[in-house]
Amino acid sequence: MRGLIQSLLALFALLGFSLAQEKLPVTFTYDPPMILEVRSVSVRGSFNNWAELPMQKTEAGVWQARVELPRGPIAYKFFINGHWPRNMCDDEVFGTPQVDTESEGCADDGQGGQNALREVGRAAVAPPQEVGLGFEHDPSKARFVSQADGRLSVRFQVPQGSIQSAVLQADRAYPMARQLVWPDGEMWRVALPTPLRQYRIRVVDQAGAEHSFGPFAAPENPFRAVDWVAGRVGYQIFPDRFYNADPSNDRRALETSQAVFDKTWQGRLPYLSRWTDPPGEYHCCQQYFGGDLAGVLQRLPHLRSLGVNLIYFNPLFDSGSAHGFDTHDYVRVAPRLGDNALLRRVLDEARRQGIKTIFDFVPNHTGLGHWAFQDVVRKGRESRFWDWYFIRTWPFTPGDGRAYVGWANLGSLPKLNTFNPEVQDYLIRVSRFWLRSGFDGIRVDVANEIAVDFVRKWRTELKALKPDVYLVGEVWDLRPEFLQGDQFDSLMNYPVGRGGSPPAFGGALGFARGGPLQHGRRILGELARVYATYPEAVAAMSFNLIGSHDTPRVLTDLGGGRLGETPSAEPLARLKLASAVLYALPGASMFFQGEECGFTGERGQWPINELYRYPIQWNQCRADVLRHYQLLGRLRSQTAAFRTPVFRTYLGEGPLMAFLRGESGPGEVLAAFNNSPDPAVLRLPEGQWRDLVEGRVYQAQVGLVGLGWRYLQRVR
Repeated sequence: MRGLIQSLLALFALLGFSLAQEKLPVTFTYDPPMILEVRSVSVRGSFNNWAELPMQKTEAGVWQARVELPRGPIAYKFFINGHWPRNMCDDEVFGTPQVDTESEGCADDGQGGQNALREVGRAAVAPPQEVGLGFEHDPSKARFVSQADGRLSVRFQVPQGSIQSAVLQADRAYPMARQLVWPDGEMWRVALPTPLRQYRIRVVDQAGAEHSFGPFAAPENPFRAVDWVAGRVGYQIFPDRFYNADPSNDRRALETSQAVFDKTWQGRLPYLSRWTDPPGEYHCCQQYFGGDLAGVLQRLPHLRSLGVNLIYFNPLFDSGSAHGFDTHDYVRVAPRLGDNALLRRVLDEARRQGIKTIFDFVPNHTGLGHWAFQDVVRKGRESRFWDWYFIRTWPFTPGDGRAYVGWANLGSLPKLNTFNPEVQDYLIRVSRFWLRSGFDGIRVDVANEIAVDFVRKWRTELKALKPDVYLVGEVWDLRPEFLQGDQFDSLMNYPVGRGGSPPAFGGALGFARGGPLQHGRRILGELARVYATYPEAVAAMSFNLIGSHDTPRVLTDLGGGRLGETPSAEPLARLKLASAVLYALPGASMFFQGEECGFTGERGQWPINELYRYPIQWNQCRADVLRHYQLLGRLRSQTAAFRTPVFRTYLGEGPLMAFLRGESGPGEVLAAFNNSPDPAVLRLPEGQWRDLVEGRVYQAQVGLVGLGWRYLQRVR
């Protein structure tokens, strides 16, 4: 749903983020202005999933909390007297003006305010030290041993430039190759086609000395990829704003809208708009445009023309808003979208056309109209569902967020108790119902805010029902703890798509923006760290994206203007460059509806906000952008290397970035990109390389036009 707060972690990753797990003491200090009487302070941040860490008042009158944290960037806010400061760097009530003088800056919190930022472990440059071999390998950790594409990937990590060769010794010697390089490390790899039981790893350092490590026992059941995900072209559909093919169901939106159940409601009542009407009040939530499942059925040919073979549906179930993240009934299609029979028809037709489908699941909270919450409203402690929620006081007025815990403190989104076994069983039954109905996977909203034990139980149950089900968690930053084979198959992989949030973009989006901080070496190093941190099985099924229903339009982020404005040629070229990077990465390449048309849309200001969700004006689709996405879809489906999990760094130099896809040898692909408006020349690896678009074969070097890209396949 939101998830934006988590992406703030990457803002300090301009020079990369550490893989080390060493924990360092960190002290948070709040020194209140003299005119403010402070009764309570806590710190909440990305390091503790925004849970409460109480701060204690010292004799000096300041409030402090001390905790040990791993190295890396964090985002956080103080919670003072039961209120959030709006801006941790400039707040006239809680600060003078900076709320935390020890922060290293601030950035957008996704709610119109600013979080504080700090990098744990940042220090002055240390004196040079002698670096040892620093060999890291543990077969019990999935990032070192996992299985994808029918092969067992075995990897180890060493400091950059510390060794010259390596072999894995088992029934015979298997040469290992350098796969990933980033400023402070490198990853070596070999993929074995046969099962492995016991092995050693031998390396030769730069001085020519040989080192032997092991023996190691291979895991009996390594983390395995869901292989059908690899190489997919994914399309995200936000139903109300996609296509209205059945106006007869439009008014059904008003029957169950939030205002029916929210007794604190004082805003504009929910209303219907024509498809071309401008964004109005409550554009995010209570302005309905009538998109429906009949519209999805009609537009399937358009998706197939793009090479789409995976659809991610935003919430489809009965709810109280246009976005649908406030569920009223988890097993009933929202009447404004159609009914269960129509959904099954859509799923059947998608399957017939070779398209897999995943649905948005919201187990963290419900809407006010959910039957269990309504039972609590009526009966209080006598309700058998009392412990399904976190109720503070009763009786209460539905919508009053002070009476119960709500997501993001919103009274319209009462939080479910996912520690409760009854709630867990109910949510598992719901998931099983929809998998049996034809879905192939599930995307879990705000996955970092639900009970881990529930996620593990949920995964076990669903994998027993459908072993190749694809489970994706909405977590915005680099979080390997969720991807060890016992929780999710993938997270929404924003780190490769946009790195962080405005203004410090990274990933494919940051590279496409260009500029001195977005040079090829830095972005390639970012990508290398992601693929070194995550198991290769995760790379094989990554849910890669740049934009979504929670971000501004990619074209807007690239300087293309606000909603309805006409972009110039350069932002359009940068959009094509960013999407070409995305499509070359391992896993599934996901894009939000309308990106293929070159639409713009900014965040906006409440109550007219989230303008990137404005209805798709299909008659304004840009033909050149559409042809570009069709080309990318065709190249991705026709190129075997794009269906492998293998990503290898090649070159990052000035405006140039290039990486290799697929195993070494004929058929591997070199994806090359230039983020400068000026043409550039890229030196090629040894051999002959055929451009997959123009068909010409190159050797030694190749030219790249300004803001250009090439996919080059090794001929020999």
